[in-house]
Amino acid sequence: MKNRILTILIMITLLSLTACTKDYGRSDIEEYVYSELGLKGFSVSKTCKDIEGKDGCTDHLWEVTEADGTVFYVLDDYVMMEWVTNSLRDNRNEVHVREYLKTADLTGFVINDPGEEHPMAGVELTGTYSSRRELHEYAERLNRLADGCDEELTILFDIKYDHPYRTIGDYEKTDADYHGTVSKSSHVDCEYTEGAMINLLLDLRYEDRLKEFTEAEIHDYVRSSNHALCIKQSNGSWYMPGDLIGSFFSYGISFPTIYEVLSRSSYPVTGTKDDFTFTGIDGSTYEMSESFIENEWYYYIKDGTHVPMDAYFYDHFDTGKVKEFTGIEVAEKWMIDRENQASEEAGEETAKDISDDSKSI
Repeated sequence: MKNRILTILIMITLLSLTACTKDYGRSDIEEYVYSELGLKGFSVSKTCKDIEGKDGCTDHLWEVTEADGTVFYVLDDYVMMEWVTNSLRDNRNEVHVREYLKTADLTGFVINDPGEEHPMAGVELTGTYSSRRELHEYAERLNRLADGCDEELTILFDIKYDHPYRTIGDYEKTDADYHGTVSKSSHVDCEYTEGAMINLLLDLRYEDRLKEFTEAEIHDYVRSSNHALCIKQSNGSWYMPGDLIGSFFSYGISFPTIYEVLSRSSYPVTGTKDDFTFTGIDGSTYEMSESFIENEWYYYIKDGTHVPMDAYFYDHFDTGKVKEFTGIEVAEKWMIDRENQASEEAGEETAKDISDDSKSI
């Protein structure tokens, strides 16, 4: 009896797992190519090729030949989640992009092509920029490439921002990387990436590169950012300097920005943003620098001892650490907004508004 119940349960489980899948045959692939891609005069292979996926599922790859002889694939893609499900997807765009790029002007780009071993993977244009001007040049080139296509193709791109403290070990600060897709009907611009670029330049205090932006652009960005840094004054109010900001990815405050907070708060500190020393309220001597790397791991110095950061790529402290070291209370704008909201909901008197200085840059 127990064996019979177990068998029934197994059958129910198998039925539930397969209930979310559909068996696609050759005619279904033909319908997909006709209705989803709008093609005529094509042919579909009589059989499919089975591919074992890393998730244990078996996918089915169908070959499609267009009227002009171009070959692409439709994949019957099975995915294991809480249950097994499948859907159809194709690589026609990737095939045509690959052919188009063979004759296009790719000045400044490198093609990242996974090749035939990964037929469904996209072809990606990569590059590197190190200035605002170069960023705009890449956007213009990408839009020209999109306009040069004979048909509506989506081109994938990833342009990395090159800066001194970008990498440590296998970790990269990708905050200001420029990536996405471009097509005839969807051109790209630099607005979002320029904001991320300002954030990174302020965060790591790349003073020379900040000159690529006007004071008004910098101040407007900081005022609109939830990561804008505010310093608590002796009267309990918050002051926003207008050109200090936390990490774009919420890692906290960088070493160079901590130097700025100390110097602007008249806290005794020696050195420069690149290597500075101060005495903490605990009486210990602290030294910090972006160049303090040991065995591919950031550290700071406390009373002559190298203290590794919590993770090898951390070159930021959370705001609470600044108060712990120096007694200076620093917060990101979102923290103060959250505090004010909580006070309002509790019916308490809210904190004072944040004051900012548009002339602080």
